[in-house]
Amino acid sequence: MRGTTSSTAPSHDRAARARAALVAAERRTGVAHAVAPAPLPGLRHAPVISPRATAESSPASERFWPVHPELEPLLPQGALHRGTTIVVRHSTTLLLSLVAQASAAGAWTVMVGHPRVGMVAAADAGVELTRTALVPAPGPQAPAAIAALLDGLDLVVLGPDAPVTPADRRRLSSRARERGAVLVSATEWEEAHLVLRAGPGTWSGIDDGAGWLRSRRLTVERTGRGEAARPVRYEIELPLRAPAPGRAPGAVDDLPGADGPHPALRLVG
Repeated sequence: MRGTTSSTAPSHDRAARARAALVAAERRTGVAHAVAPAPLPGLRHAPVISPRATAESSPASERFWPVHPELEPLLPQGALHRGTTIVVRHSTTLLLSLVAQASAAGAWTVMVGHPRVGMVAAADAGVELTRTALVPAPGPQAPAAIAALLDGLDLVVLGPDAPVTPADRRRLSSRARERGAVLVSATEWEEAHLVLRAGPGTWSGIDDGAGWLRSRRLTVERTGRGEAARPVRYEIELPLRAPAPGRAPGAVDDLPGADGPHPALRLVG
């Protein structure tokens, strides 16, 4: 566990570490120099981070980041365990929903090599844009840039345009474990602790072609290592509903494990 990112660290220190990690990633890719680094075409920051936004946020746990209550059964411990690697396949909406609650709870997030992720969709899912950065085109030095980002950010999300080899993946998973970061990949990853695969879904709201698409019901298969080794299938409806009133955005209740009612997620196999 990286001691410098514990829940006791002041929010302004965490903001400084996140910015330092972004600058380091720029330098690793060769698009910024040690003197007077400037904004770069390969790295786009989301809206400017305000002191008020960072001051009101803090990590929810030294070991876990929370997820939406209706996603807790998908995870063996009911939350995102720091230092793990997770694969989310075939659903960008599910991926954004998985990281949204952690983002709202104070996690600094970066999307690497995922140019098709829209910030409107991310915001709709609950991702906090003031703590989110984009690296849509990391280029051939992607492994070095990702390693630098893992040093200072909490959630590193990798898309299909982040070129990494199997050896790179092993090293990056090891680095995430050492730094206490959560690495989430939209592509196959042999070292992943958990794999979530979304199957074909059905839409509601079409109303014979005259209505609006309101939600999509997916079957998600969970596999992985350890507690997630046994394949399990769940049915889930996206987008997720807002958390129940009175539940704080960063609440991590009864961890590890969560066995409360989850009306939008149903075990199907």
